[in-house]
Amino acid sequence: MTFQKSQENPIDKTSVYVAAGLISAAGALLLNVLPVLFGTLAEAFGLGEAELGNLAFSANIGFALLGIISLAWVRKTSWRTISIIASAVVTLAILYIWTKPSYGGLLAAMAVAGAGTGALYALAMVIFGDSSQPERAYGFKLGMETLPGVVLLVLLPVVIAPAWGFGGVMITLALAAVLMGIVPLPWVPARGLDRSGDASPTHDHVPHGSASTTVWLSLLASLIFLMGIIAIWAFLELIGKQTGLSSDTIGMVLSAGFFVNAIGGFIAAGLGLKVGRITPVVIVIAAELLGLVLIGQFASVTTFAVGVMLFLFSINFVLAYTFGLMAEYDLSGKLVALGSVCLSLGGALGPMISGNIIESSGYTAALVFSGGCSLVALAIYASLARRASQLTLAPSQP
Repeated sequence: MTFQKSQENPIDKTSVYVAAGLISAAGALLLNVLPVLFGTLAEAFGLGEAELGNLAFSANIGFALLGIISLAWVRKTSWRTISIIASAVVTLAILYIWTKPSYGGLLAAMAVAGAGTGALYALAMVIFGDSSQPERAYGFKLGMETLPGVVLLVLLPVVIAPAWGFGGVMITLALAAVLMGIVPLPWVPARGLDRSGDASPTHDHVPHGSASTTVWLSLLASLIFLMGIIAIWAFLELIGKQTGLSSDTIGMVLSAGFFVNAIGGFIAAGLGLKVGRITPVVIVIAAELLGLVLIGQFASVTTFAVGVMLFLFSINFVLAYTFGLMAEYDLSGKLVALGSVCLSLGGALGPMISGNIIESSGYTAALVFSGGCSLVALAIYASLARRASQLTLAPSQP
């Protein structure tokens, strides 16, 4: 079941996909390089784990708030203007951190940088949500936004930091924000599809209440899934050390896993709805659960590496389908921006919950929690997908 939003959708072009994917990568910039960024900040400012945790919380709050606030302007303001302003905010905040402010100033800068990236990520969610094939579009988006992170995770600690230190890392991140958030804008439409007064094609035969319920429950499924994923992602290095692996080995495994995560998004983009909505997600979540079991063996580098690959592959793949279903039934074209809020809340709640579980019951219990979140998300998504298959969607008429 594919909803055609227009005969010739201006979003469904390779140039737009790549450009908007880079904007999404700018929105995910801080999250993607967080391990390296925090290591750099800890060394430059002499920060401990608790202080770094406060910085993460500050950035997540800014990210979530702008994701929510963006609902007010994302359909009224030029997409190019939004991206230019948000990218400039991120760049200036990062350059301010380069001046080594006080800890209070650092907290404020992280909040501002988080807000800017939140606006960029929300914008990318809306752009791809206008696609006539949202599952494929979001798969490409999620894969595309991960690739610059893979490059930076290698480039920053191996090349930039040894040669140019703290300042080099900050300048590189500032340049990345400009290159990904501003340079691609000529290939991005200034505005999205016209949805005013049902002038654009909509789900004419779908009750508004049913569409709204589908959107909000898809968001809930995405949040629960992300919460479980990030609950383990945050502690994968420590789990690797429990397995007896060196930091270098763990770093190599995680970098490779991050690349596999990108591949998952591109595979979802290629697959789309060719075999339906439910079957691909069931298979991938089953593989993810197997990955969690392997990670929990604490046996060898082989079981850890294979487990991490299966675990991380699922992230972009599953989100492509949950976000895609949400976008298809978002009649306003704005609520998809709240996908950025799912990311920030999952990033805040997941590690907090799993940290408490690990302290009280150990790593195995945290792995079980993560798997349970995926199963709950799958149950919600499968129920929504079955309902969606029963609804008759009217395609647009020329």
